[in-house]
Amino acid sequence: MNSLKGRVAIVTGASRGVGKGVALGLAEYGATVYITGRTEDGKELPHFLKDTNIYKTSEEVTKLGGVGVPHKCDHSKDEEVELLFKRVIEEQGRLDILVNNAWGGGIHAMQEYFFNTPFWKQPVSLWDDNFTVGVRSNYVASSFAAEIMMKQKCGLIVNISFYGGRRYMNNVTYGVCKAAVDRLSADTAYELKDYGVPVFSLYPGQVSTEGMIEYAKYDSNIDLGKMESPQFVGRCVAALANNENAIIDTGKVLITGEVAERYGFTDIDGKQPKSLRSELW
Repeated sequence: MNSLKGRVAIVTGASRGVGKGVALGLAEYGATVYITGRTEDGKELPHFLKDTNIYKTSEEVTKLGGVGVPHKCDHSKDEEVELLFKRVIEEQGRLDILVNNAWGGGIHAMQEYFFNTPFWKQPVSLWDDNFTVGVRSNYVASSFAAEIMMKQKCGLIVNISFYGGRRYMNNVTYGVCKAAVDRLSADTAYELKDYGVPVFSLYPGQVSTEGMIEYAKYDSNIDLGKMESPQFVGRCVAALANNENAIIDTGKVLITGEVAERYGFTDIDGKQPKSLRSELW
C-alpha cells in the first residue's frame, strides 16, 4: 500500500482494543493519528488493562512510524468533541480519516446480564450507554468531520460495527445499536457521495483484544490463534484510505477478511483471516 505520511486521522476510543489496533495499523503507513479516549491513567482499571491509555497508544503509534497525538475526550460530551476537531484543524489544517470506534457498552459487557438475559430484565442504562457512545457519538463526530471533508472534497469515515447489526447477538440493545451504526454509515454516505467522501461500516472478525487474551486464560474454548489482531483492522482502514476509487462502494458494510483479500495484505502474523460472512450474515 502507499504511504499515509502527511495524512491526518482521528481514531475514537483508541486507548485499547480495536481502536488502538486501528491507530497502530494507520501508523504503519506513516499517518498522523489523534488518539482519543477518557483513559489517561489506568490505575482503576482491571489488572490486564492497567497499562492501556491514550498516551501509551500514542507512543506505540510513533514507534511504528506514525505521529501519535493523545487527546483526552469524553465522546458523550459534544463540547469536548468540538474542541477535538478544532484542535486538529488548528494544528494540521486538514482531516483525512475519521474512525468512529468509541463504545459505551463496555462497562455492561463485563456484567452477567449482558448475555442470555431477556431485554425486560436488563437495565435501561444499557440502552442509554450504547446509544450515547456508540451511535450518537458517531453521528456527532461524523458531523464535525463532514464539514471539514466536504470542503476538502476528500476524506474517509469508517464506523466500526459488528455482525450484531445483521443477526441476533448478545442482547437486543447491542443488535439495535449496531444496526443503527450501519444505517448511519449508509445514509451519511448518500449525502457525502457528491463531495467525494466515502463512508463505510467495517465488521472485524473475532479480535484478540486485551479482554479476549485475558478471558482465554480461563476458557479453553477461546482460540486466540484463529482471531484477528486489532492491528489487522487498522490495516483495513489504511487500505481503504489509500484507494482513490473507494467512493464506488460507499455506504456498504465491509468485512475485514474480505478487505484484506481484495487489497492483498495479511495480519501481523502473516496469516490471512477469513470472512465470517457465511457463519454470521
